[in-house]
Amino acid sequence: MVHIDLPDWVRRQWRRDWDMYWYYALWQRLLAKTAKRLHASLDFDVAHHVTFANDWLPSGLTDLRGVPFIWGPVGGASLIPYWRLRRWLGWRGVVNEVVRDVVTAAPRRLWGETAARRAALIVAQNNDVARRFACFGTVEVHPNASLDRIDAEEPRQQSEDRPRTAVYVGRLIGLKGVRLALDALARTEPDAWRLVLYGDGYDREALEERARDLGIVERVTFLGHRPRPEVLAAFETADALLFPSMHDQAGWVAAEASSVGCPVVCLPLGGPPVLAEPNGFVADLEGDIVANVAAKLEEAGGARGVRHNRWAKDRLPALVERWYDAAIAEGPGRS
Repeated sequence: MVHIDLPDWVRRQWRRDWDMYWYYALWQRLLAKTAKRLHASLDFDVAHHVTFANDWLPSGLTDLRGVPFIWGPVGGASLIPYWRLRRWLGWRGVVNEVVRDVVTAAPRRLWGETAARRAALIVAQNNDVARRFACFGTVEVHPNASLDRIDAEEPRQQSEDRPRTAVYVGRLIGLKGVRLALDALARTEPDAWRLVLYGDGYDREALEERARDLGIVERVTFLGHRPRPEVLAAFETADALLFPSMHDQAGWVAAEASSVGCPVVCLPLGGPPVLAEPNGFVADLEGDIVANVAAKLEEAGGARGVRHNRWAKDRLPALVERWYDAAIAEGPGRS
């Protein structure tokens, strides 16, 4: 293992969250030089880009010629119908999504497509990303979820009490779809469901007001940030994870809930539909979206769920070995 980093004087310029992007691009330039130097003496069999899970910033390994290249898991190319979803995104969420699309479009064409063309294998975080880069070569959908193995034979301790309990886990911001979750809850019968929210964010006050306006304040509990073991325990007893996020490339929370057999209600966007399998209930974006989510919530409430280890971290050695064998068989690819 060879550790590399930029000089101290460069690292000191990292003062804001968005500074990570230019820092990352510079770090990839250093990586390219280091990889070439090491390849000259070690003669690599395969090069694998696993950093940042990002499909619109450069990969220094694309400069490493004559070596089969694996790109991913990567994500980012999940475009959402933000105008159709604007009432739940909120103005801030719509602005964020428009800016994201504009800012990343050209870099994705420049650096993302360069990496995709060079790759013997593209590993996509979700189906949206797979569709974006499918024309450039072999694509496999496999999120970067890595969970501890559970006892899949142990039954869930699910209560028959009413109302049923749905949980939401994540930041309380526009793109996570919490407003849509509240609207869907309001479409259910008063004694059918309650919603417990774990997490915090800039939208919390507005969401609390929305719950009051919808007349469901007594059915909604905001718990804020809570310890991870408490959240995982909630999945064991909840009737569903209500997670209508609009822009999650992976969204491990869907995998964590599904793994213990908790049904997951989500939208057909980004990573949650993949990670929720086989306990996913995906709401359609056509027609009455609120009614669609509410209907899937009712379906989820009647499901018992299947415990599984689909995303257990001990699956990774064999999976990565298969990728490497396939990449080596494919050859160095296009330069």
